[in-house]
Amino acid sequence: MSRREIRRRRAEKAAKIIVITLGIGAVTGAILALSLHGVIKKVFVNEKWPGEEWSSDDWAEEELEN
Repeated sequence: MSRREIRRRRAEKAAKIIVITLGIGAVTGAILALSLHGVIKKVFVNEKWPGEEWSSDDWAEEELEN
């Protein structure tokens, strides 16, 4: 077996390992994203918020203490 063949086989092995690693990473990332989406939706979206307006600027009119 020549050195060129050995290098080619090593490169093929490395490429396979890289593709497998990226595939596993993509699947794991998708699972984590979907899981976190469900948790965030369950915790925050379905929570009953007070009837208070959060975006008002009433605080800006108050005088600040020195």
